[in-house]
Amino acid sequence: MNARSSSLERGAATVLAGLLLAYLLTERRPDAWMLGWSQRWVAGIFVALAACVVTLRSYTLELRPWIAAARRTFVACASATLLALVGVEASLRAADSPVFEELDNSGRHAPDPDVGHVYVPDHRQVLQTREYRVEWASNAQGVRGERDYGTKAPGVTRILCVGDSFTACDQVPYTESWPAVLERELAARLERAASPSKVEVVNAGFPGFSTANEAAWIAKFGARFAPDLVLVATTPNDLSENQFPLQYTARDGRLVSANATEEDERRYEHRRAWWCLAGAIERSLLARRVVASSAWARALGRSPFHHIEAYEAPPGEKARRLYQLAERSMLAARDASSALGARFGIVVIPYGRQLREFEAGLDGGAFAAHWSEFAARHTLPCVDARPHFLAQAQSSTLYWREDNHCTAKGYALVAQAAAELVWARRSELGWTP
Repeated sequence: MNARSSSLERGAATVLAGLLLAYLLTERRPDAWMLGWSQRWVAGIFVALAACVVTLRSYTLELRPWIAAARRTFVACASATLLALVGVEASLRAADSPVFEELDNSGRHAPDPDVGHVYVPDHRQVLQTREYRVEWASNAQGVRGERDYGTKAPGVTRILCVGDSFTACDQVPYTESWPAVLERELAARLERAASPSKVEVVNAGFPGFSTANEAAWIAKFGARFAPDLVLVATTPNDLSENQFPLQYTARDGRLVSANATEEDERRYEHRRAWWCLAGAIERSLLARRVVASSAWARALGRSPFHHIEAYEAPPGEKARRLYQLAERSMLAARDASSALGARFGIVVIPYGRQLREFEAGLDGGAFAAHWSEFAARHTLPCVDARPHFLAQAQSSTLYWREDNHCTAKGYALVAQAAAELVWARRSELGWTP
């Protein structure tokens, strides 16, 4: 090998060693040891440092030909891989066209010992991601809304929609959330039917809620709204999340895992710093796409479908246990609603994944089918919004590309399904021409 090639190889090895050490030095392991360090972190740094020193020192020694060839091959392959990854990331960024600059969306959450977390009353802020920008507000009663709900006027029917982030609808303006669209749709139907009745729909959706959280929220806060009808919206993730009814809480206005330690918080802030190479890689477009891909899930031996128990047909033993737990929570929500003198109904909202082909043994309609059967056993009204989604020619417009929640078009379909459920029971609500 000539001197120039040797110099290039040594330079490449130096860059690789420097990047490896920079990654390790700017990383922060969650298992704190002393002075905020981690034993594994420190051990990793020393091992990597030793390997780098040995590699760079080897360029000053006379090596056997096969060792020098192996070193040269390794450095060449590692350099080529690094350049390829950088090139792909640069291409993705060049083609990337985010609509908005991502903002810190924390600030609106407050802890609650019984339901995990609620909204800060009378709070306003902008929610902004790469895809959407929303002027968000809560009312004095701690739900998302543009006004407070006082004593009901005569002839008014009040519907309380309780659910998770698919009911909160943070990705769209309040007027395009499905509870708001439901209110307009029902008001229009009442007007066409020449009915003197009026309707108010309250959005009581909270990110991270499971059916267990929703039942507890109805029991604790539902009375302040004096509902005539409570609609609980359920999504496939409720199955697994019902196992941990207080899995989320609020700290400094941000929604976090209830099990998160102070060290976890420090690590989170640490990885957001611009100089943290580990955090920068984690936030890269390439890393995001790889982690979200089905191929990555399969490479790790996982199913590409999240909350797979919700789609098993027939359900396995674990799925049956989770459904039993979910049923108990749903019945608790029904009983809490009955204690308020309100009727009760179930709205099933699909994930975008449920509109695609499933692998053998899985059925995108299994989740809703279970709740339909459950509702029939307990004589409860239930509606599945998935058929409304499947009927659309372009299902890709119903969900955000990066965010897994619905767009305004998707939420409008949920409102349509909910309106059909409510309208079919209009006589029970006293709605007559």
